[in-house]
Amino acid sequence: MAIIWYRVGFILLSFAVLVAHSAPQNALVSQLPGYSGSFPSKHYSGYVTINEATGKKLFYYLVESEGNPSKDPLVLWLNGGPGCSSFDGFVYEHGPFNFEKTKQGLPKLHLNPYSWSKVSSVLYVDSPAGVGLSYADDTSEYITGDLKTATDSHDFVLKWFELYPEFLSNPFFIAGESYAGVYVPTLANEVAKGIDAGVKPVINLKGYMVGNGVTDEAFDGNALVPFAHGMGLISDDLYQAYYSEAGRILFSLHSSIFKMIVLF
Repeated sequence: MAIIWYRVGFILLSFAVLVAHSAPQNALVSQLPGYSGSFPSKHYSGYVTINEATGKKLFYYLVESEGNPSKDPLVLWLNGGPGCSSFDGFVYEHGPFNFEKTKQGLPKLHLNPYSWSKVSSVLYVDSPAGVGLSYADDTSEYITGDLKTATDSHDFVLKWFELYPEFLSNPFFIAGESYAGVYVPTLANEVAKGIDAGVKPVINLKGYMVGNGVTDEAFDGNALVPFAHGMGLISDDLYQAYYSEAGRILFSLHSSIFKMIVLF
């Protein structure tokens, strides 16, 4: 009888372990070209299908926290563009590795001491379909817009949490830069509306973060010259010329500060 209960207990314990950490093992990344050591945390990568009919799939790369992945925040990262792969953030900004150029072609990878994965799990997502490694069998899916991108990304998030339910209780943040100043708040809005509507699974959304974000063309554009002047990048004369009628007209035609400088 004791043996039977031991076996039952072992089965229940094994089941509990599977429930606690059910990340798909076929998505586990164990090595990368240019790096020969052990990863400081687990990495997973793969696709989430968000439209079966058109074969629309979004690519992701998850770097688990090096601290306590069961409790540390989960940050979904989006680069901007629009059209920039989120691997830009992985490679150049806050990913787990620094990339050293070599004469052999492939870069040599070193651990990044300032990686965001030191304190959080980071989920890099290529969105929308057609960006980076995300794609669709039906290429008409590449014709999209900001609101469609937001709903697609929300679908991705819901399906991703079904694959990785162990992260549902973690504080969830959405972050990005540049054109993600549009992507991030629109996605956060979709997630918040889904929570209010009782959509399952329930996401533990805590907030969003935007760096160097695009917000509004007129607001952003008209802030460029005062910012450049305040930073000492343009002269007082050029700054004053901006406030002339001609300067305003020229600037309205050319949203880039660099084009404006050339015109003046």
